[in-house]
Amino acid sequence: MSQNTLAILKSKLAVYTVCYLEAKKSKDLKRMVLLGPIINDLQNEIGILEE
Repeated sequence: MSQNTLAILKSKLAVYTVCYLEAKKSKDLKRMVLLGPIINDLQNEIGILEE
């Protein structure tokens, strides 16, 4: 994969992480449950690409 793909995934991870933290701050469990798996998937994809 290209560096552009990796940069895009890292950017998405940053955005979703901020959204998750905001949901956590406001105790919005519905959003937290929705965002958690997305964040995990992005982290896994980034980990695979960086190997």
